[in-house]
Amino acid sequence: MQKPPLLILIMILLFCAIPGFGAASTGNQSITAYSGLDNSISDNTSTTSYTDNPIVSITTLANEIPILAIADYVGEIGVKAWTQAGSGIGVYALATGGNNNTGVYAEGDGPNSYGVYAYTSGGSSDGVYAYTIGSGSHGVIAVTNGPTSYGLYGATSGDNSDGVIAVTNGANSHGLVGYTYGPGAWGVYANSNQSVGLYASTGVPNVYGIYTPNYIYAKGTMIPSSDVAEYMPVTENVTPGTVMVIGEDGKLQPSTTEYDSTVAGIISTSPGVILGTNNNGNPGEQIIAVAGRVPCKVDATKASIHAGDLLTTSDKPGYAMKAMPDLINGHKYYPDGTILGKAIGTLDSGIGTIEVIVTLQ
Repeated sequence: MQKPPLLILIMILLFCAIPGFGAASTGNQSITAYSGLDNSISDNTSTTSYTDNPIVSITTLANEIPILAIADYVGEIGVKAWTQAGSGIGVYALATGGNNNTGVYAEGDGPNSYGVYAYTSGGSSDGVYAYTIGSGSHGVIAVTNGPTSYGLYGATSGDNSDGVIAVTNGANSHGLVGYTYGPGAWGVYANSNQSVGLYASTGVPNVYGIYTPNYIYAKGTMIPSSDVAEYMPVTENVTPGTVMVIGEDGKLQPSTTEYDSTVAGIISTSPGVILGTNNNGNPGEQIIAVAGRVPCKVDATKASIHAGDLLTTSDKPGYAMKAMPDLINGHKYYPDGTILGKAIGTLDSGIGTIEVIVTLQ
């Protein structure tokens, strides 16, 4: 029988000497891959050298799993990826071969488990970044079944860093979805000691930053804008600050007469709360301030307006004026339903815009 070449024998011996290759692993790690600036690193058994990135590259065919890591004992980690150099990526998963793909799937069944745990400390670093292209695909799926467990945990300590980034481009897609079934469980839990716990933003008009068909509970709410407004049908588009009354057809129109008892509110500038919003927009409607503080067009031609004065409609279309009461038995009397609000600002003469507290009465 012909003996195998010496080079092949050496390769077989080296292959079997690496834990997890060609023999059962006796340690806690089956595959260890190092990356250093000197292109080599030594451990207790051998020296691993490399000349190209990545250190470990796995290519699979259809219906195959590149890496399957199962940790059956307490305190074990299925997959741990650690980067120390700038612009390093712990785990990079790309699923573009078609539809119904998942970039990363992680499941934790025991108590105090994490489906995915990501921690970054460098500036401009991201804990988890998931991007999918195909329809029905998922960037990250993290499942936990045990008590006191986290499906996805992202922590950052560097400046300009994000714990989790989820990007979707397809229709009816969700950046981040959290399902919980146990009692006292939270779908998504966001905690920040010094900044915003959960930030949601859209660049599309009439699209909600946060949407829920259920109630929203908040111990306290701070809204930069200062009025409550509601979408209402209008006969014409008018500018913010215009005083509106109810027309015969139920649509709102600019006021045109003094002391109009059909006064309904003021076209809002930037409301803090908007009622009656539709997903597809509100064609033929405008937001009317019905409570709170809002800029209002006023006419001080007949009487100066000072802070604290009650306001009503004027004969100048869309403008309010100071309400001047009648005296009956020494008491001030205003016609019912004609008071629009109370002035905060002052206008001595002419026309202008001042802030008003909307108090319809």
